[in-house]
Amino acid sequence: MFTINSLNKFDLESWKNELESSILESNTLCIALFKKDGELIFANNAIKVLFRDLNPASSLLNPTFETLSKNDCPYCNVFKGYITFGDYSSVNSSIMANVYRKDDSILIIGGVDSEQLMQQNLMMHNLNREIGNLQRQLIKEKRILEETLIKLNSTVKELNEANATKDKFFSIIAHDLKNPFTTIIGFTEYLKTNLRTMEPAEVEEIVEMMNSSGHTTYKLLEDLLLWSRSQLGKIVFTPARTNLSELWNEVSDSLLLQAEKKNITIRFSDTNESELFCDKNMVKTIIRNLVSNAIKFSYRDSTIEINTSFLNNNFCQIKISDKGVGIDPEIIESLWTIGSHHSTSGTESEQGSGLGLVICKEFTQANGGKIWVDSEKGKGSDFIFTLPLYN
Repeated sequence: MFTINSLNKFDLESWKNELESSILESNTLCIALFKKDGELIFANNAIKVLFRDLNPASSLLNPTFETLSKNDCPYCNVFKGYITFGDYSSVNSSIMANVYRKDDSILIIGGVDSEQLMQQNLMMHNLNREIGNLQRQLIKEKRILEETLIKLNSTVKELNEANATKDKFFSIIAHDLKNPFTTIIGFTEYLKTNLRTMEPAEVEEIVEMMNSSGHTTYKLLEDLLLWSRSQLGKIVFTPARTNLSELWNEVSDSLLLQAEKKNITIRFSDTNESELFCDKNMVKTIIRNLVSNAIKFSYRDSTIEINTSFLNNNFCQIKISDKGVGIDPEIIESLWTIGSHHSTSGTESEQGSGLGLVICKEFTQANGGKIWVDSEKGKGSDFIFTLPLYN
């Protein structure tokens, strides 16, 4: 076993400078020499750190310097254990030390206890692990909060849309349905009072206006019922193989009759003989609404063209073009949203429900397609929608 006694004088003398330098500059071995009255005689770098800016003797908290200096033994080890340095208002530090009394001087020599160091390291390791767990938990909770916020924003958006839908629905009922009936009632009251004195031509004119108002109201009711059924999920989506030309033939009669009143020509061209995979009834509704709108906003004696093309052999693109009044760019986006606008009158004061394009968008999307419009004010519009081809 190595002891100081095992070193001869030559060995100690030869290493004197290195030993003194290591002790004085050590950051782990703490050495301080005091007079009995508390005056500091010598302190190495390590223990000076523990003294900080305090009075060296008064920085000993437990045991205090007074306690260590009370022993009157001329030479003995007056203390062995932990000494705490610092003050009561801050974080303190402890070392494992021996305190020796020799005549009127006191020597403190000590350092970090290895077991204490291991305990501190273990505590630090456990603390770091807890901090890591807490960070992971916070990240998880942050992600949950972000997802909740996204869902909440989505819900708020849906509620706003639902509220706008409700407002539009009641607006249509209160305004668009009320006005035609007011007109019809007014005409019938006038006929009831003045029929015997009226000319046949005047009667015929009033009856024609009543008939037109009745048709408008009936179309509005149809759109309202169809739209409300789609909102309640009562329209069952049943896609099947459908020939576009055959589908046009099924809806064209009423549209051609409507166009004839304004001497408008409708040209349908499907050179690709498109075979679609779609819900037949939904697509018929889309075509009826879009062509009817084109007639409504076209000038008398003009032409409406319906053409098709294929997109990547997966979709059929159907374009309905007119040379009518066109659409103001500022309102194009609002065309597809219920509650954002009222119906606009046609070139000959034709009325609509304002629901037609909303229904077209919902039915197009239900079939896996898209719908949009290219328009220039005063030069007409191209309403374009896509539907999947039958493969």
